[in-house]
Amino acid sequence: MFRLVRMLRSLLLASMSLALVSQAADPKLKGSKKETAPRLDLGIPTFKDIPKDQKLEKPKEAPEAQQGPSGTRLDEGYTVVRVIHGKGFMRAPDGAKPSAPFPQVTVSGNPLATEKFSSVVRVKSPARKNTRIEVAILDQRGDTVMEASGEIRFGSGDEAEWQVDWEPTGVRNPGEFQVLVRIGGNPLGTFPLKLVAANAPPTPAAK
Repeated sequence: MFRLVRMLRSLLLASMSLALVSQAADPKLKGSKKETAPRLDLGIPTFKDIPKDQKLEKPKEAPEAQQGPSGTRLDEGYTVVRVIHGKGFMRAPDGAKPSAPFPQVTVSGNPLATEKFSSVVRVKSPARKNTRIEVAILDQRGDTVMEASGEIRFGSGDEAEWQVDWEPTGVRNPGEFQVLVRIGGNPLGTFPLKLVAANAPPTPAAK
């Protein structure tokens, strides 16, 4: 009897030991080990931390384009020194001088027309750069009565002259006209020109 009890106790202990060994060997039992799902790569880039001692700076803006007309320099400016009129001109070191000055231009006939005369435009430019010149005579309404164009050429000095010979041209009425001068396509001002009827008293020439 005692031997039988002892044998049963041995069998019970053996079965309990096998159960414990089986539980430890099975990896699928709860709490045996932690399983983690694989990480999905979503293609999102990782950002590195910004150093705390480095300040963020705005990108430097590109400098604004230089404003103003392209190809124009201060020393290439042109100015009109004078505009004179006459029948003919004598050349002198200081420029053309009319042999018969025209303080005014006579108009006559029916319809009215100007007499034949010439105009000399004197221009100054420190750069002495040859360029296009245009001269127009405007009536009281601002309409163009006569016009001419060409090229003004500079020599060794910074002043040059350009002459235009006007043919007789019809006008509506005598009166105060204007001579418009353009240099390189830019208007540089207007200069007075008086047209008078043939029987009107002459205006004294400027001294």
